[in-house]
Amino acid sequence: MPEPWLRGLPMIAFTYRKTYYYLLRSSINDSLFAFDAGWPCTLLDYARALKTTGFHFERVKWAMVSHFHLDHAGLIRDFQDAGIECLVFENQKNSIDAMERTIEPKYGQYRKIRQSELRVIETAASRAYLEAIGIRGEVIRTIGHSDDSVSLITDEHEVLIGDLYPISQIMPDDAKSHESWERIRAAGGRHIFPSHAPPFELESE
Repeated sequence: MPEPWLRGLPMIAFTYRKTYYYLLRSSINDSLFAFDAGWPCTLLDYARALKTTGFHFERVKWAMVSHFHLDHAGLIRDFQDAGIECLVFENQKNSIDAMERTIEPKYGQYRKIRQSELRVIETAASRAYLEAIGIRGEVIRTIGHSDDSVSLITDEHEVLIGDLYPISQIMPDDAKSHESWERIRAAGGRHIFPSHAPPFELESE
């Protein structure tokens, strides 16, 4: 049974394998934009979990990942095979090979991402790209969890943060994490949606 908070959100949300996944609806053609892309070799599980929201996997036309770890980007190749345009940002391109070296010994059926077919976008250009596909928001670098981490901030002040550490768990000398939260505040982020915990409100300073 889906957790109650997953319903009534401004975006589509579902969970499987203890990870939360989010989708935004395009205002142009009502297609879906996926934030994070599941565990390796689990496309059917991802699609079944998505179906609990009342939508179908076939509606997903674009995808991005918060960072290239196996629970967030493990299905990118499957998404590519399904005709989904998959994005990669400037601080993410060099992390794909390391993720796949982790995946391959554990998942014998895993097939590598076709890196030449990824849509490479600078975070500075993300607003223009998203607007063109009917999504109001932008992507910023939030490198507290890993150097390839990014967050998506909508114009309604929702922030999809992946695995960025909550402020209460950050050590005083963790400059990268503190800087990431400062960027989120500066961009107007208020309603925070992590990948492994329920959403929370960002307290004003």
